[in-house]
Amino acid sequence: RRHLAGDADGYFRDYGGSVVDVADTLTQGWYYTGQHSIHADKERGTDPAGVPLKRFVVCLQNHDQIGNRAVGDRLHHGVDHAAFRAASVVLLMAPETPLLFMGQEWAASSPFQYFTDHNEQLGRLVSEGRRREFASFTAFAAGGPQAIPDPQAPETFHASRLKWEERTKAPHAAMLRFYTALLAFRRSHLREDGPGGFEAVALDDVTLGLRRTQVGGGDVLVVARFSGAGVVTLGPELLPPGDREWTCHLTSEDAEFTDSPARPTLVGPAHAPSIRFEGPAAVILMAGAPLTDGVRHGAAA
Repeated sequence: RRHLAGDADGYFRDYGGSVVDVADTLTQGWYYTGQHSIHADKERGTDPAGVPLKRFVVCLQNHDQIGNRAVGDRLHHGVDHAAFRAASVVLLMAPETPLLFMGQEWAASSPFQYFTDHNEQLGRLVSEGRRREFASFTAFAAGGPQAIPDPQAPETFHASRLKWEERTKAPHAAMLRFYTALLAFRRSHLREDGPGGFEAVALDDVTLGLRRTQVGGGDVLVVARFSGAGVVTLGPELLPPGDREWTCHLTSEDAEFTDSPARPTLVGPAHAPSIRFEGPAAVILMAGAPLTDGVRHGAAA
């Protein structure tokens, strides 16, 4: 959220949101391993070394990160759907255990607001506390306390209920197909990676690369660009040793996943391709058979 949406108020001050930080978090399992926290004004976190990555639960959003926001807006409510799809590929292709918050898989339109059902006295205190909590957030300074939904109001609860009928309607149906395809790929193609079997690297300021191991051997590369157009060249920081022909298995901009696709394309030699991005997107690449010198030269030509 810090990188995609730019949130910088409150506890978000503790995060720079760089792609390097995202890569480090995926490699380690969590971000804070003893650094100083600006928000808490003390050291935070412990060293997660030695804990298998599958034991970490990662998410793009959860009930706390949404419900504790002032109006309960989900991540995909505030960022471009193309960027959200790119981030979703990272979430579901990482070796950690992914958490999906209800309705995320179809980009639910309903918020998830903070609602309560306390007695009148306690309820009044909770409502006042929520409005004080967000008094320092710049996004709500102009609207004042009334911009924060009342946790005790029935309409706050009803606004947070999922609209299940959305799953078959645009654009939600396409997002559901996208999540279904990613989960199927994860289940059938990705092996549990042990130490050294996974890489996460920042390819530039807005592009993240992941390397995973296929079931049965071989490698899978994931390249996710979170904003803007550009060309990303894959080099030794991500490519495994040895020459392989890399082919595109899936992109987040395939026609079945969006009504306005801006599909990335592979350019250059098959053994060390570049990816031309038209905007935010993610690509899943799979390695084929080893290339001979003759094949390599032909691909480069």
